Amino acid sequence: MWIEERETGLAMPAETGLPRNLLLRSLPFEELERLSPVLQKIALAPRRVLQHAGLPIEHVFFIEEGLVSVLAKVDERNAVEVGLIGRDGAVGSIVVLGADVAAFSHFVQIGGSALRISVDDLSRALAELPRLRAALQGYVHLSLMQVSQTAACSLSHSFEQRLASWLLMAHDRCDMTQLPITQDLVARSLGVRRPTVSNAFKQLAERGAFAKERGRVRILDRAGLERIACRCYRVLCRQCDAVKRSKIGRKTLIALTLAFALFEIELAVS
Repeated sequence: MWIEERETGLAMPAETGLPRNLLLRSLPFEELERLSPVLQKIALAPRRVLQHAGLPIEHVFFIEEGLVSVLAKVDERNAVEVGLIGRDGAVGSIVVLGADVAAFSHFVQIGGSALRISVDDLSRALAELPRLRAALQGYVHLSLMQVSQTAACSLSHSFEQRLASWLLMAHDRCDMTQLPITQDLVARSLGVRRPTVSNAFKQLAERGAFAKERGRVRILDRAGLERIACRCYRVLCRQCDAVKRSKIGRKTLIALTLAFALFEIELAVS
């Protein structure tokens, strides 16, 4: 039975049954049952920093609802988004590779909820639950590919294309046709000025892709957004499908992906 922990530490049956997080849903029932007592459901408030870059990773957060930005610092005051995490993944998943310090900051863009586990509890679980380890390793591979592709995209494609790709990725990860986002938020995430976002929003709205409402964006034509988006979005979708199909050579893929990701981040921020 899926259970969550309250602040008292007493386990109680969850009202919703299975977790909404896709990594956890991919686990066999036996592993999920063994893992559930050390998971704690928490609320994710918008603008909350779940993890600061350069600090030890104390918890891993399996996102249930909402959207989290992965931010890379470009100077002492500014950072740009290099990834998005929704209910497809987990904040702090890099610990599966032995990392204990966060390379990036993780910032809640859209509020929701998550299932939190301490790194110590997760380490013990990884030693006993092979499917959990495999799921997290596969997700780390995909995350690093996203970081690498995002860095390359920012150097090669128009902002309108990048914005369409960002909206599609946000939609994929939080299952909302109405995204509670503002132009200021998008500008900070994608490293551009607000007038650039405003102009791109106007162009996409005129093409019928979405409607801009106060404090939110309502997607009207997903297929139209896919035609506008740069090829990076389709590349990431194909990579996701490939990783799900293949379990061979995963550690090698992760190592190569990390090397390329770090190289392209250097290019993007230099």
